[in-house]
Amino acid sequence: MSKLHSTQPSQPQQDITRASRPMDPREAAAYLHLDVKTITRWARQGYIPAHPLGEGKRKFWRFFEHELVAWLNDQTNGKKAA
Repeated sequence: MSKLHSTQPSQPQQDITRASRPMDPREAAAYLHLDVKTITRWARQGYIPAHPLGEGKRKFWRFFEHELVAWLNDQTNGKKAA
C-alpha cells in the first residue's frame, strides 16, 4: 500500500512570499507606525535591519517584514514597562 500525503495543513505560499517581499521605507514606516524619515535614518545608522540598493550617498532601502518583526521583538522582550 502506498502512503497518503500528510493531512497536516502546510503554510500557504502567499504567507511565505509576503514575509520575504521587500518593503520600501514608506511601507516599513507604516508597518512600524513610524515616520519615513526615522526609518531611513535608522537604516543608515544600522539600527534596524535594512538592505541598501545602489551605490553612493543616495541608496534605495528595502526591509523584510520577518526581519522587522524579529528586531521589534528584540527591542521589547525582557523589558518591563515603567
